[in-house]
Amino acid sequence: MLKKILIITKSLRYWLDKITYNLSTNNKELQQLRNKVKGKPLLIVGNGPSLNNTPLDSFNGIYSIGMNKIDMIFERTSWRPDIILTMNNLVVKQHWSAMLQNSIPHYLSWKSRLFLPLWKRKNFTFFLSNASNDFQEDISLSVGVSGTVTYAALQFAYYLDANPVIIVGVDHNFTYEGNANDIQKRKGDDPNHFDPNYFAKGQYWGVPNLNLSEVGFKNAKKAFEKRGRKIFDATVEGKLQIFEKISIDEAHALIIQSNKLK
Repeated sequence: MLKKILIITKSLRYWLDKITYNLSTNNKELQQLRNKVKGKPLLIVGNGPSLNNTPLDSFNGIYSIGMNKIDMIFERTSWRPDIILTMNNLVVKQHWSAMLQNSIPHYLSWKSRLFLPLWKRKNFTFFLSNASNDFQEDISLSVGVSGTVTYAALQFAYYLDANPVIIVGVDHNFTYEGNANDIQKRKGDDPNHFDPNYFAKGQYWGVPNLNLSEVGFKNAKKAFEKRGRKIFDATVEGKLQIFEKISIDEAHALIIQSNKLK
């Protein structure tokens, strides 16, 4: 019943979100990111198990975007992202207090503000998620949603004017039962992320929709290549087949080459 209600009221909720978001100052804060990494390499770091075999320390000094509960890996690496994105309501509800334990700027979907105490919302910057899978070139207006926060990260990277963009930790490979978009309670260790307690036993998580994610990734690839920019996938043994595959060593060489050209 709740799922049906959410589907029926979806258009209304997105309309109200747009109105309330435009009354806030968040779009002006996002505008400060425009062209911030112009022509420089950028790293997008997912949360898959492959991160346990990814030498994140070797990417220190490269502007990077982390996502969701990426801070759970900080005890094991000196690497830190420059910004962290989250658009999953469950992640915000479960993890917002941990997000405040570091000084890294966090950007959350506007709809997730409802899962934060009023007096804590000032600690975050919000972006507006829209109901479309379309790639949005101006994140200060809205961000397209297509089944994964990585798609939002690619739109941020585009707005930052980064080139090339290198992805790691996006395994695109999940173990689960049930249907895509189901909300389930975890019954044991989490096999789908770099930490077995990422979604710990008893916590709720949303079953991914990999087909929908691929729609977004194809849109991102098209948008970047239209401007002569590239996205590379250096995920160790990743299953995603949308972007050109490169090794970690090739990623390092690409970063060095890109920096020499600047």
